[in-house]
Amino acid sequence: MNVDPQLAAYYSQVDAEFPPVSAPDALDALSRRSRNKRVADRFAPPSVPDVSIQQIDVPLEGRTLKARLYRPSQIDEALPLVVYFHGGGWVIGDLDTHEQVPAQLAADARVAVASIEYRLAPEFPFPAPNDDAEQALLWFAEQRVRLNLSLRTLAVAGDSAGAYLATYVERAANLKVPGLVKAQLLFYPVVRPSFNSTSYTRFAEGPVLTRNDMIWFWGAFLEEPVTIAGASEQRTMDPRVTLTASIPDYAPADAVVMVAGIDPLHDEGVEYAKFLELHGGDVELIEASDMTHGFARLQHVSDAARDWMRSAATALREML
Repeated sequence: MNVDPQLAAYYSQVDAEFPPVSAPDALDALSRRSRNKRVADRFAPPSVPDVSIQQIDVPLEGRTLKARLYRPSQIDEALPLVVYFHGGGWVIGDLDTHEQVPAQLAADARVAVASIEYRLAPEFPFPAPNDDAEQALLWFAEQRVRLNLSLRTLAVAGDSAGAYLATYVERAANLKVPGLVKAQLLFYPVVRPSFNSTSYTRFAEGPVLTRNDMIWFWGAFLEEPVTIAGASEQRTMDPRVTLTASIPDYAPADAVVMVAGIDPLHDEGVEYAKFLELHGGDVELIEASDMTHGFARLQHVSDAARDWMRSAATALREML
């Protein structure tokens, strides 16, 4: 299985200009954030045309979260809302590093997309990111009339650790308010703190994301040691942590799940799609065979990545 040539060329350029951080600095969240930010700034995508951006403060108990609301500027009607959560292992992403994903999704799917800047681990470990995601979703659901958004449907989306948060809040919100979230769009989702799948073994050394990276991210998120054998049994069985843990009376929203063919997380994304189907969800699984982890942010460097993301946006639109 070969990586898309345009992605491969991009990764070579990134590594030449920004050599990967080595131990012991690799174990430092600030070092990881700094490199991620510098790479994102150096290879920033152009602005998505015909998409307006509204800066929003989300007031929650004891804190205020930043958010951005993206809308196709040529459409005046009240649009469906998609609440999006960025990736980055719950540690290194932010509204800027992932801006292309929600902006382009708004344009492609003809929806409004609210991107949420949740608190990050290790300073704010589990359950802080989960709490932020859930409460921000509920806040936006309540503000739809004021923001001129449609009450007809509400969806969630996210990439990687952000996809984990998206599907977590879909479940939490629908258990509180049945039917609130109608659809979910998940790009290469993180699902559980276990690292022994076939894809984890095959792509343990990347490209882009390694098995050791994911072990580190999970450890920072859970604020406990995590090894190649996985997290503690208590954590693994906790349905707030492992998304495939048993949940009574759970009926998932319909979903589009897109996995990258060259990604340690490939198998757990496929597993999660099957889990959703088993519990009654209508699921479209899209296998982006020549893509690596993180390709949703790289539509400006890869024509193939752009095509895959268009197909995901179309599939989501058809569910709304």
